Amino acid sequence: MTTDAQWWRTYFDDVFFRLHDPLFTETASRREVAAIRELLALPVDARILDVPCGWGRHTALFAEAGLRAFGADISTDLLAHAEPGRRPRSAHYAAADVRMLPYADASFDAVINVFTSLGLFLDDAEDIRALAEARRVLAPGGALLLESMHRDEVIAAYAERDRWRLPDGTEIRVRRRFDPVTGISHERWLWRSGDGREQGEKRHALRLRTATEIDGLLRAAGFRAITYYGDWDGSPLTYDAERLIAVARREDG
Repeated sequence: MTTDAQWWRTYFDDVFFRLHDPLFTETASRREVAAIRELLALPVDARILDVPCGWGRHTALFAEAGLRAFGADISTDLLAHAEPGRRPRSAHYAAADVRMLPYADASFDAVINVFTSLGLFLDDAEDIRALAEARRVLAPGGALLLESMHRDEVIAAYAERDRWRLPDGTEIRVRRRFDPVTGISHERWLWRSGDGREQGEKRHALRLRTATEIDGLLRAAGFRAITYYGDWDGSPLTYDAERLIAVARREDG
């Protein structure tokens, strides 16, 4: 099972949206947005950047809550599914690479990077570029919230084979292979619509990092004040926590 190192350039298309949108309920997205606001202690009218934002499932909710919300993503296919925002305020979207954001220095009070997006590049140097760019657009005292899987928890229950069915009947079968030297999980998804008329295959790879490695990347990007959590409720990070959430503040001087 091989995967191109730049698989992400074409992977996030309409098929990706179709296979993933049903996995994220609005209730869950609202819960995450509320948790993000609390963990970051965001005041009303704060400027927040969601990058990569996908189809804006969080971005639009930030706007609805009264924040000045911006979303950026390299996939124009996913951005086409983004809601323009709900009243009384709209979200603003841009097609952009997370390593080269089209925003001025110190533009935002907060930046969020969620759903293990940090592992897409597979290379430390590229992830440090992305984190440094997030720090660049943060105002002094602003914070980056990073949410990711982490290697300790994933490998403890690593599933080489998996399958599930979406509400519309689409069946998804997954095959995985983990390389313990590179820390990369290679995945092959085979999907078939409920009526059997459509089917396809998607391949991707993720760099699974330990909390120690993630901390090293954040510090290499210039962050020093970093707090870790193991879930959206603010519980402590443990080796078996389902997710890793880091809140890293930009402290100049």
